[in-house]
Amino acid sequence: MVRSLRALSGLSLLAIVAACSSGSSAPATTPAPAEAPPVEEAADPTTADGIFTVAQAERGHELFQSTCAECHEAADWTDAGFRGRWEDESVFQLWYYINDRMPYDDPWSLSRQQVTDVLTYILQLNDLPAGAAELATDDDSIDDYWIAWTAN
Repeated sequence: MVRSLRALSGLSLLAIVAACSSGSSAPATTPAPAEAPPVEEAADPTTADGIFTVAQAERGHELFQSTCAECHEAADWTDAGFRGRWEDESVFQLWYYINDRMPYDDPWSLSRQQVTDVLTYILQLNDLPAGAAELATDDDSIDDYWIAWTAN
């Protein structure tokens, strides 16, 4: 009789476990993983990031006085029309524009360093900050930056 009771209670226990595990209740849900906050992309480097040195802009100023001032005034490079034309363009595009067209009577006569120096003087004229390193003269380095007349 004890054996029968044990067998009966064992069967009862199995029936209860089976009922609980195969019931119609919804399966347990695992919480959804928390969404990671969106990663902000680093802003592209611009002329407002200090991409030239004071010494480089001074060399550009000297060249501007000796070569460019014959046809241009400093105000030509700071007026709203000039700034609007070049805003959000690649620094290389302005560099190439100067290299390809200036001086008017002898385009392509300036060295890469001279064009870069004059460009940095133009940036300085527009109240952009100087930095710790000179703007390099190779295409890839110049093309790394976008023209922004004010900090983002």
